[in-house]
Amino acid sequence: MRARRVVAPGHDILKTALPHTRSRGLLILLAATFLGFFQACAKGPPKLSPVPDRVESLDGFGSISVRGGEVTAKSRFAFVFRLPDEGRIEALDVLGRTMAVLIFREGASHLILPTKRVYWKGPEEELMDKFIGFGLRASELSRLIGGLWKDPPAGEAAPESAWSIERDGQGRPFKGGRGGFRFETVEFFRGAAVPRTIVFSGPESSGRLRVLKIHFNPARRGDPFGTSSLDGFREVEWAEMEAVLRDED
Repeated sequence: MRARRVVAPGHDILKTALPHTRSRGLLILLAATFLGFFQACAKGPPKLSPVPDRVESLDGFGSISVRGGEVTAKSRFAFVFRLPDEGRIEALDVLGRTMAVLIFREGASHLILPTKRVYWKGPEEELMDKFIGFGLRASELSRLIGGLWKDPPAGEAAPESAWSIERDGQGRPFKGGRGGFRFETVEFFRGAAVPRTIVFSGPESSGRLRVLKIHFNPARRGDPFGTSSLDGFREVEWAEMEAVLRDED
């Protein structure tokens, strides 16, 4: 049996772990894009701010392990979401420099490489579909990470109504899915209904996500979801974006 290849945090997985197949290549891009290595998050116990009655936004840090084929990739990620449908995820290298930025806003998604001054733009679900083979929207990512699955009023359909959500004995949403994507919360923050550890699987990947720190309704600091800073950047097709990410030259 062939040994499973493990890509450790901080390793340059954009260069060395990107196979030349669609499913495995985009799987590893997912792990790399979420975050290279953010050492500050590794210190101290997990942190959870009080959960307000009305959640309007959330930010924080986490770690993710993604498996596909014979490759396992591990990394850390930072996130900012403003409900219902805006999101930003930054990828940093071992020195804390920004490698890539994912932005979700108004039904569109952007993958931005600041150091290369290039970006790709497409429909909101297409970016995550390219990474894991299943399209997830910003509204779904925020619900998954924050445990924000709500029951709709009688006779009404909530935005997450396409999902099948199960609750545990304490009424916490802990398991669910849509289409070929499935998740299960195997650990919650103590005394809260906020996920601490989530396992997931999709058509082309499976893995584990751990939330290290999460803050609800943080003070606003500028517009993290804006794209006006792309003036002077060059828009590229996905094939060229993949080549840039591999940095084969």
